[in-house]
Amino acid sequence: MPKIEFSGIDKIVHSLIHFILINLWLLFIYFKNGFLLKTRWILILLLSVLLYGIVIEILQDQFTVSRKADIFDVAANFTGSLLGIFFFKNIKKYLNT
Repeated sequence: MPKIEFSGIDKIVHSLIHFILINLWLLFIYFKNGFLLKTRWILILLLSVLLYGIVIEILQDQFTVSRKADIFDVAANFTGSLLGIFFFKNIKKYLNT
């Protein structure tokens, strides 16, 4: 059986991690604020998670020998975060019932 190689699996992992990360923060803010989630909080959270991903990429480039910073990792992080926000906006109506 031929082996199928997919070199972008790490990008999927990056997206999934940030999808989960932003949803956990959105859940926290949503329940802490009495089922309220303002657009301002979503933008602050999105920028914070994006900055976190950028800082991690810079740190791994500067302080490890086996890993390098990758702009596509940052793009995957951002994509996962956006998907997480859209997912949360679609399921939050079920959370306060």
